[in-house]
Amino acid sequence: MKKPIHQIDYLDKTHQNKKLIKLFQLIFDYVLEKLDKKGDFELSLSLVNAKEQQELNNKYRQINRPTDVLTFPYEQNNTDVIIDLGSIIICPEIAKKQAKEYDHPFERELAFLFIHGLLHIFGYDHIKEDEAKVMYELQNSLLNNLPYDFYTDMTKLKKELNKAQNMSIAKYSHFRVGAVVVTKDFKYHLGFNIENASYPATVCAERVALFSTYAQGYKKEDIVALGCITDSKHIGTCCGVCRQVMSELMPMHAPVYIYSANFKEMLRTTVSELLPFAFTPEDLNK
Repeated sequence: MKKPIHQIDYLDKTHQNKKLIKLFQLIFDYVLEKLDKKGDFELSLSLVNAKEQQELNNKYRQINRPTDVLTFPYEQNNTDVIIDLGSIIICPEIAKKQAKEYDHPFERELAFLFIHGLLHIFGYDHIKEDEAKVMYELQNSLLNNLPYDFYTDMTKLKKELNKAQNMSIAKYSHFRVGAVVVTKDFKYHLGFNIENASYPATVCAERVALFSTYAQGYKKEDIVALGCITDSKHIGTCCGVCRQVMSELMPMHAPVYIYSANFKEMLRTTVSELLPFAFTPEDLNK
C-alpha cells in the first residue's frame, strides 16, 4: 500500500534550529492520523520575525500588532492529486516569550502553535464558547499525547541512570537496576532497587524513583518521563507491580526509556503501552 504524502513547504526566515522541520513533520503526520484525514496533503509553513508578522496581521486581520500564529486555509475547490491545505505562519520571537510565560520548552510552544494552526485549517475555531471548548480540548490532547519528549536530555538521563544503578542495594540477586524520573522543571530524580532478606520487602528502582519524586512535593502532572537500566544484556522491562504504580502516578502518555547493560540497547515505550488495561481508581467505584 502506497504511503501517503504529507509534504511541508518549509520557509524559515528567522534561522532557527534546522532540526525543527523534523518536529513539524512529526506533528503534521500525527495530527492527520488522529483526525483521520486520508489522502496526500501539502502545507506551507513559514517562520517569520515579529515585524513581518505584525504587517501580515494588520493586512489580513486589521489588527496592528504581532501575533503568535496566523492561519490561511486554502479555500478553493482543490481537485489536485495532492491537496493543498493552505499556509501557517508562526513567529518564533513571540513563541519564545510565551514559552517563558507558560514555563515550558520553546519547542513545545512551537508544537502547540502548529497544532493550533492545523486545527484552524481543518475548520476548528474558538470564537464561540462551545466551539472553543471542543478545539481547546482537542489541541491539548494532541499536544499532550504527541510522541515527542520536549524535556528529557538523553545524555544527562544516561549519566543519571548510571549514577542511580551504582547506588543499587542488590546484595541478594546481584542484579542492579537504576531508574530516573524526569519532571517538567528539568530535574532528574534517582531511584534504585533496594533488596531485603525478607524478599517481598524488596522495592524496585522504578517505584523508589517515583516515591522519592512524590516525597519532594511533585505530582502526576509534573512528571514527563521515566528511564530505567538493568544489568541484563537484553532489554529488561518493568515488573507488573511497577507498571501498575506507574499507571497511577505518571501520565499514561509519558515516555519510558529502558536500557540494557552499558546502554547497548534501548526500548522507547510509554506507560500505556506497558500496561494497556491498567486497574484505575475509577475501577474501585461500585
